[in-house]
Amino acid sequence: MKSSDDPTVGGAKSSEDPPAASPRASDGVRGHRSSAASEASEQRTGPRISIEAFRALELRVGTIRAAEPHPNADRLLVLRVDLGSEERQIVAGIRAHYDAAALVGRQVVVVANLEPARLRGVESQGMVLAATDSERDRVVLLHPDEPVPPGGVVR
Repeated sequence: MKSSDDPTVGGAKSSEDPPAASPRASDGVRGHRSSAASEASEQRTGPRISIEAFRALELRVGTIRAAEPHPNADRLLVLRVDLGSEERQIVAGIRAHYDAAALVGRQVVVVANLEPARLRGVESQGMVLAATDSERDRVVLLHPDEPVPPGGVVR
């Protein structure tokens, strides 16, 4: 999801706004954030969404059954992911960070209710979630701490 070029989107202030007082935890005022929480809030990369929008996401645990290089893209892998009741084909931009063969058997978190999309000519039926480690220039797949049955709901 990309944010607007408007600097005020997502609660960011324009350069014309006066600086706000930064509440501190030691102020003893209930409901105010600490300055660390305020700073974290300002580092968001996109607009806030409602709890209803978040609840609309269907996050499930899947087990990768097969992985191979995308035939038309150097940065993509084509994954076959077992979601319990069905197997999905998911195209993921992780080829520079993972060896395809090493992914087989790994569990990942999948957004299971995305509309299918064609990525460089290959249909993708979901999205695997990953975190970016910009300090080490890598992408890390999200996974459960312990094995769970494929299709397990992430809450």
